[in-house]
Amino acid sequence: MNIQDAVTAALEQGKGITRKSWMPRPIYLIPTNTTVRFVIVLPNNDKPAPRWEPSADDLVANDWIIYG
Repeated sequence: MNIQDAVTAALEQGKGITRKSWMPRPIYLIPTNTTVRFVIVLPNNDKPAPRWEPSADDLVANDWIIYG
């Protein structure tokens, strides 16, 4: 799915998003309506990081999935 649909579904489900191409150990992104925008959750890291800067490829990709 595209990023807009993935974010909409993630917000409704209280989950994050990731891309299939980032598997098998993906980072995943938790969308928010705060100044942080997206919280980044890294594999094997218990401290989420603020902010994510998408690439053009990320914005036009159709491999976004709900995750987390």
